[in-house]
Amino acid sequence: MSRKNNSPAGLKAYAISRDPTTNTAEINMFGEVVAVQPTDWWGDPIPGDYVILQDFLADLNELATCSRIIIHINSGGGDMYAGVSIHNRLRELGAEIITVADGLAASSASVIFMAGDIRRVYPGSNVMIHSAATGLCGYYQIQDVETALERLKAHNQSMINIYADRTGKTEDEIHAMVDGKETWFTGKAAVDEGFATELAAAPSKAVQLKYSPDRAQ
Repeated sequence: MSRKNNSPAGLKAYAISRDPTTNTAEINMFGEVVAVQPTDWWGDPIPGDYVILQDFLADLNELATCSRIIIHINSGGGDMYAGVSIHNRLRELGAEIITVADGLAASSASVIFMAGDIRRVYPGSNVMIHSAATGLCGYYQIQDVETALERLKAHNQSMINIYADRTGKTEDEIHAMVDGKETWFTGKAAVDEGFATELAAAPSKAVQLKYSPDRAQ
């Protein structure tokens, strides 16, 4: 099941289906990864397609007995530690995890993508990695800025550890890809660099997407 997150027209940023005959679950994750539901100045939910960490992990717990989980990703990312949390939870499951970059797996969504035992990318899909970023607003003393810098370095190291572990590259090689820049991979390049494990064949026929009768999916 998936949970309402105030997306336009009641749509959700992810949907989960389960096939009990094969004990397989499939997740379509097509939204911004966030730690909590974004709200405006008055505390009202901001409409959008959000993969909200707490809701997603609660739904993921229901798949704990599945033998295989396939996650289709088309996301520009979002909150880094929400992505890291989802990555770690997926790695903890006993299921075979297959992640598929349907279109874009960028930023924290690329961290989720890296959770796959099999990481599949289409020839025209993109995987993008970059260093962590933070925002500062207000007045700060030197120690405040130094503390923010140390936190940012820790954020970066968290992602670098994941990329290095899953690709087999050294930390220095990952640093060269993310420090002060973005690195984009398309299809075969993602496989060649170890971020994906296999290139997916193009669909043999066009995929048709339809609303469910209640327009919830």
